[in-house]
Amino acid sequence: MKDISGDKGKLHQSGIMVLSIALIALSTAGCQGGTEPTSNNSATVETPNTQAPQPLPVAAIEPVGRAELLAAAAVAADEVAAGNALPKANRELVDRTFELRLPFGCGEGMLADWGEWSIDPKTRVLRINARPQVLGDDPTIKTLAAGVIYDAAEGFWIDRPWTRSENCPASLSSETAPASPVGEATPVAAPDISPMHTFALVQYFSPDAPRTLRRGSRPYSYTGKVPETETVGAKGFHLKLIGRIRAYGDGQPIHCVVTTHSGPPVCAAAVEFTQVVLEDADTGDSLAEWNK
Repeated sequence: MKDISGDKGKLHQSGIMVLSIALIALSTAGCQGGTEPTSNNSATVETPNTQAPQPLPVAAIEPVGRAELLAAAAVAADEVAAGNALPKANRELVDRTFELRLPFGCGEGMLADWGEWSIDPKTRVLRINARPQVLGDDPTIKTLAAGVIYDAAEGFWIDRPWTRSENCPASLSSETAPASPVGEATPVAAPDISPMHTFALVQYFSPDAPRTLRRGSRPYSYTGKVPETETVGAKGFHLKLIGRIRAYGDGQPIHCVVTTHSGPPVCAAAVEFTQVVLEDADTGDSLAEWNK
């Protein structure tokens, strides 16, 4: 019988060598980070986006308009009439810009007491004048400005504060007037040209403010020639007011005071006028502007 013990020893040594080689190979692969085998098809490698995320665009805040101002004044008037404190929500209007139009020159019986226009039929020269309505000697304005140190005030009353419309009112006519019973004459009422002054925009000038910012009693005036082929004043004119809403001493933008128990409170918003524009209401064209 052949002795195989020597062969067994050789086989045992060979097994140890194979195992050692395998362990070395595994150890080497681990040190190399476990490289993946490559293929003939080149893989697309995505590079990380190193750009900083772009901020979202900030939506522009629209200027406060006539409707929003009237709504804030109505809430303030309601609280004051009830004997309550002014609404905290109105404070959010402070430092907001505003823009609104005041119609004037609307025709006979609807003429604003602060603006007028005329045109010479021969020369076709158009003249427009619009004057600030509110001055510092108004006792109601003084009451509304309680706590404010100022030596001059200027501003405008908002005519027809019950409507959001910035255009001249519709004319009363036989078509819109209520029908009279048969055999009775339709009474013709005298036009009411006295506006209801319940809400104003007022700029208060501190004693150290430059006097050049004040308009005083000087009107906003325009003179120009109109071609014979063009009409003018068909829908009146606009005085566009642009500015920023300010605050009284208590942080409120609108103050109200009860002047009579049979009528609504009178209110005023503290503002700063930055631009005044005369516009043709029919075309929307700017005729003249003043920047402050």
